[in-house]
Amino acid sequence: MAEVVASELRQKILSGELQPGDSLSSESSLVEEYDVSRPTLREALRLLEAQQLITVRRGSHRGPVVSHPDTSVTARSFSMLLQLRQGTLADIYAFRMFFEPVAVRMAAETATDDDFARLRELLDEENAVRGDAGRFPDVAWRFHTTLAGLSGNVTMTVIAETLERISKRHAQAALLRWADGDRQRDSAYRAHKKLVGLLEKRSGAEAERFWAEHMAEVGKKLLSSRDELSIVELVE
Repeated sequence: MAEVVASELRQKILSGELQPGDSLSSESSLVEEYDVSRPTLREALRLLEAQQLITVRRGSHRGPVVSHPDTSVTARSFSMLLQLRQGTLADIYAFRMFFEPVAVRMAAETATDDDFARLRELLDEENAVRGDAGRFPDVAWRFHTTLAGLSGNVTMTVIAETLERISKRHAQAALLRWADGDRQRDSAYRAHKKLVGLLEKRSGAEAERFWAEHMAEVGKKLLSSRDELSIVELVE
C-alpha cells in the first residue's frame, strides 16, 4: 500500500499537478484521503523523499513540501553502473565528443541573446580563476553543461549534467597533476571564448567543427594516462 500511495503522489508531481514548493496535505488528511495507517503513509513519504520528490520537514505544520530532484540521483546510479561494467573516463569523454559538437551547432541555431550573455558571464568567471587549478575546472565544466542546455534538447541537457557530476572531480585531479596546467587552462579559456564568438555569429557548422577539433585535442592530453581513468562511485 505504501508503494501505491507513493505512486499516486508521484504522478501528481510528475504531471505538474503539484509544483515545487507546494505543500502536501497534513499527515492526518493524507491518512484519511488514502485510507491507510500512519506507518503506511510515512513509508510512502520516505519513498518519495528518497527520490527527492518531496522534502519532509520534521515538526513543520506545512506537511511534506514538493521538490524536484537534481541530477545527483541519476549520477549516483549511473556511476555505479559504469563502475560495475568497468566503464572508464575514456568512455565518457568519447561519448561527449559525439554529442557536444552537435549541441554546439544546435545552440548556434536556437540560443537567444540572454543565452549568449550567460556564456559571456561564464567566460568572465573562467578568466577570473585561470590561475587557480582547483577552481577553474568547476567553471569550465559548467560552461560545457550550459552549452548542452542551450541546444534545447532536454535529454542532452540531463546527460551532460549527469556526466559533469561523475567526471568533474577527475578532471580537477588531472589538471592539478599536469606540469603545464597553466598553459592548458589558458588554452581552454581561449577556445571557449572563440566558440562563443562563433555562436554569436550563428556560425553553427563552423562552431561544430571547431568544438570537435578542440575536444579531440584536449582528449589526447586528458586520456593520456590509462591508469587514471577508472570511475569512482559518487558517495556524496
